[in-house]
Amino acid sequence: MPDAGDGLLIARDMMKKAASLHLRITVLLIAAILLTLGTATMVIDFRVDDEVAQRADNNLLERAQALADVFAARHNGSSTPLDAFKMPSFLSDDGVVYYRIGCDGQQVASSSVANTLAWPAPSADKKVMFADMADRNGVELRAVTLRFSSGMPATGYAGDLKHAAPHNAYGADTACALGLAVDRREVLDFQESMDRIEFGCVILGFLVVAVLTPILVTRGLRPLIGLADAMDSIGPESPGVRLGDAHVRELSPLVTRFNEVLSRMEEGLMRERQFASGVAHELRTPLTELRTAIEVELRYPSGKDLRALLADIGDIGKEMQSIVAALLMLTRIEAGLEVAQVERIDMVVLTKRLVDRYGARIRERNLSVREEISSEVIWHADAALLDVALSNLLSNAVAYAPTGSQILLRCVANNWSVVNEAPNLTAEDVKLMRQRFWRKGRDAGVHTGLGLVLADAALNALSMKLHMMVESGSFHASISPPV
Repeated sequence: MPDAGDGLLIARDMMKKAASLHLRITVLLIAAILLTLGTATMVIDFRVDDEVAQRADNNLLERAQALADVFAARHNGSSTPLDAFKMPSFLSDDGVVYYRIGCDGQQVASSSVANTLAWPAPSADKKVMFADMADRNGVELRAVTLRFSSGMPATGYAGDLKHAAPHNAYGADTACALGLAVDRREVLDFQESMDRIEFGCVILGFLVVAVLTPILVTRGLRPLIGLADAMDSIGPESPGVRLGDAHVRELSPLVTRFNEVLSRMEEGLMRERQFASGVAHELRTPLTELRTAIEVELRYPSGKDLRALLADIGDIGKEMQSIVAALLMLTRIEAGLEVAQVERIDMVVLTKRLVDRYGARIRERNLSVREEISSEVIWHADAALLDVALSNLLSNAVAYAPTGSQILLRCVANNWSVVNEAPNLTAEDVKLMRQRFWRKGRDAGVHTGLGLVLADAALNALSMKLHMMVESGSFHASISPPV
């Protein structure tokens, strides 16, 4: 008894089999588009944030350089004393702004609480250094430290501009450092606003894709749905129907292959129907004869010897067996089930074996066989199929040759033929010989009318041709080996 695990496996297999192509394509497309949009949004967001931050840093650096230029200009001027220096007004118009200026390690000027900030210190190989920091109120700041040179005194000063000495007391250029920090909340707010816009665009794009993708997939799969509807109308009752051109490049190979399958199915059905029809047609007479003979013997005993009665019944059974065997062989050959296996065949040995096979029938009908066989004839073909073809040709000659006549059997390097007298046979009859169950007369004994048809089918499988003709009251059947 299957357990729960087996049930889950069966259910999983059923789900796999019932998976929708429409759903699969839709999910894959949505996932691919979502991944693409998400990746593109992340890249754009990174680039936008980087560009905004870069522009803000450039603006901050320009303001720091401007402040450094003003500071240097006021302290290096010949007429303006240092105590007249005042910070430019543009620094007081930008909200929270902190600055600090120091030279030779001593503070020259600073705004309130500027000394409490952790200013970035530029390294020896860098003139400018940026850093993020916060003041004691928690305001996020963006700071820059800029190194520059200015004419300052060699001695120190109190750190207040109002107590600095006049310019003519200064020595050589002095290395100075200027720190400027501004509120970066506006930049952060702009970046967050851009993030919200980008995220909103992604959500909107996803919703549009989620709505449009199933519609577009359904529209794109419409030819496939139409093809499935067309397939529904094809069955065993209408094997001749074929699919029309789908006018879609990807579906054209599928339509072609399906039509080829339909053609093979139609051929198989036709062979099956021919077999059933042939069996029903040909077995009707011997079965009727068999039943009639038995019923007559039971009602009106003839007094025949039991062995004679059984021999008559055996002849009828032999005829039925011959019909079924010939039809089965013909069906297998036409269906391609008998695949040719090429090998080396001694035609002399094969021909003599065929003569021995039909020796009893030849003697029964008082026929003579004149053999014209070369000393050595080698062909390359399938031995079984070639035996079927030659056996049926010789059997046909033995069955239809007039009693007491002669059969000419010729076997040479490039030809195998059999000739028998046929005074009542015409050229029109030769055209009908390739039809199943065709027989000129009923005096041939146990014969199905399939011999030449079966021989022709076997030779076609060997890429050989059967040539038949009537000449001077004789029937000629010949074959040649493949080139």
